[in-house]
Amino acid sequence: MRATPVLCIDGFSIDPGHLVDLATTATFIDPGSVYPGVRAPAPAGYVESMLAAVAPDIEAAYGATPDRDLELCAYSMVTTAPGKLRAVQRIPHFDGPDVARIAFLHYLCAPSQGGTSFYRHRATGFEVVAPDQVEDYRKLVVAEMRSGVSAPDYVGADTRHFEKIHTVDAAFNRLIVYKGNALHSGDIGLGTVLSEDPRLGRLTINGFGFLRCQFAGRGPVDSRHTIR
Repeated sequence: MRATPVLCIDGFSIDPGHLVDLATTATFIDPGSVYPGVRAPAPAGYVESMLAAVAPDIEAAYGATPDRDLELCAYSMVTTAPGKLRAVQRIPHFDGPDVARIAFLHYLCAPSQGGTSFYRHRATGFEVVAPDQVEDYRKLVVAEMRSGVSAPDYVGADTRHFEKIHTVDAAFNRLIVYKGNALHSGDIGLGTVLSEDPRLGRLTINGFGFLRCQFAGRGPVDSRHTIR
């Protein structure tokens, strides 16, 4: 990706199986957002331990440390059948335009459940959407959707309006961190089990937060981990 690096750390948790066990006793609900599935609160202490472990790598990749107060941190499972997706759920999205926004995704599922891909909007060339680009981008995407969106399905490849530029495969106990204003989508395909059972479904822990600065670019990379 030209616009922003993606931090990828394998073998992230000391005991990922325990996180899965805790998920089996959690209460998942439909969050009523554009997320096509269910969520439950992350385990107590997860945020603190995760941020403490990954902060040095985030600073190396983005030039700033993460704020300790996250906007969201939750177990998440994609469960919506393709035929029930809304139009906005069938295209890549960004979490917010703030240049300091970051997203965390901790895979607690099999590789076959699908990873995460990043996209470039063909008409604008955008890989990330900045605050001063939001309104023009929104108007253009709305017009594109009105002209026709692909058949009800998750985006998983190049489309008429978006080009896939990078994919991070799912791997059990892999953590990825990326800028929240990057256009992305989960790779939900034939191998994804759309189940609400944490032992069977695409179980992840997702988080959204901010870097401790108004603007964070790319700094030197820690060679112990993969920047993709």
